[in-house]
Amino acid sequence: MGLNYNDVRFLLEWRRDAVGGAVVTLGRQKVFLHPGQRRQLRSDRTSAWLDDYRYGDFADDMFRRAFGFDRVESIDISPFEDATMISDIGAPLPAETYGQFDLAIDGGTLEHVFNYPVGIANLMRLVRLGGAVYTQNPCGGLAGHGFYQFSPELMYRVFCPDNGFRLQFVRIGLSSTISIEQTVNQPVYDIADPADIGGRINLQDARPMIVMCLATRIADVPPFRTSPMQSDYAAKWNGSTASSSLNWKGRLVESIPPLKRFFLRRSEATKNRKALRRIY
Repeated sequence: MGLNYNDVRFLLEWRRDAVGGAVVTLGRQKVFLHPGQRRQLRSDRTSAWLDDYRYGDFADDMFRRAFGFDRVESIDISPFEDATMISDIGAPLPAETYGQFDLAIDGGTLEHVFNYPVGIANLMRLVRLGGAVYTQNPCGGLAGHGFYQFSPELMYRVFCPDNGFRLQFVRIGLSSTISIEQTVNQPVYDIADPADIGGRINLQDARPMIVMCLATRIADVPPFRTSPMQSDYAAKWNGSTASSSLNWKGRLVESIPPLKRFFLRRSEATKNRKALRRIY
């Protein structure tokens, strides 16, 4: 994939007026912005870069001129796109890379890496305390794009305090085409933690979905000292899930299949206000 309007917007909001430091991407990322999106992103900080920007440019110039980073690095297993560090993302990275970056980005790379747990742990180790990790990966409707599609639940369980991180957000973007970069307007929703909801958040939509998250490193601890567990199972195993019986309304819905299907579809759609909140 690459970085699109939503990714650039979120990262600019995070970066604010900061200058200096270092950024690293998994794979050498490109930037895909349409004319209207360029107008929306234009500011004193971004104007000089946008004046020279061309659709599909590599992100290096953006990170230096619009984000103010002093150092821009990229990691890839192959030199075919001139990454600055040639290394297997699916194997532990050299220890000297740990904690060297203010921002580490997976802009749609790790779904192509077979050993995902090692790859995401690498991304987490790259950032210093106070630095941030940003990820953008397929969530649904993109089977065949890579090895994997990811659940928001996974992001909540990976970027948690036990692994040394605090989440800023987990979001879902909906594309009108399977080519995410070609979609000009993507509705974006904040999605709740299933552990807070008290059950799974199932999403069913005909449109391809992207999950995006931003997390800050708050502790220097190795990730995955214990394996992440899906929250609803963990609650059951810990005995913290209270059994509940249906009230008369619930029993009525259960007894009428068309009504049950209606409420089920609603709970699995973006209309589920308990789980999702539209922000853009």
